[in-house]
Amino acid sequence: MPNANTRLPLFGKTALVINATCAAGEAAAEALALAGARVMLHYPDRRDAAERLAERIRNRGGQAMAFRADPMVVGELRSLCDVLLAYWGQPDILVGDPSHGAALLAALGQTDPPPVLLSYAAVPDFLAAAKAGRRN
Repeated sequence: MPNANTRLPLFGKTALVINATCAAGEAAAEALALAGARVMLHYPDRRDAAERLAERIRNRGGQAMAFRADPMVVGELRSLCDVLLAYWGQPDILVGDPSHGAALLAALGQTDPPPVLLSYAAVPDFLAAAKAGRRN
């Protein structure tokens, strides 16, 4: 019998959520994790909030890790991406403020295929489409 998690629409996918400790980031991270994605939780501050979020996701059977970085400091963003690549490989989904997209893509380097870039507000529609595609 197949594992129930393999039927989740984002099973095997990796998401990086920038500023996962803001309300919108937290909601996006939890929704992606519930859909089966492994989630890297970026936080600029509030480590305790990021660790609590990661623990909530893990307690529900998901995979999450938290990493502190200033998205405006190239070296810190590169370190975040290096850890993500080492643990889970290239991300499939990047979520956050659109202003961080270019910096994240530069820090990740060339990826094939490139990750999907989503604003926090776009996550529910993305998940609905993923779920619909999984049923077909």
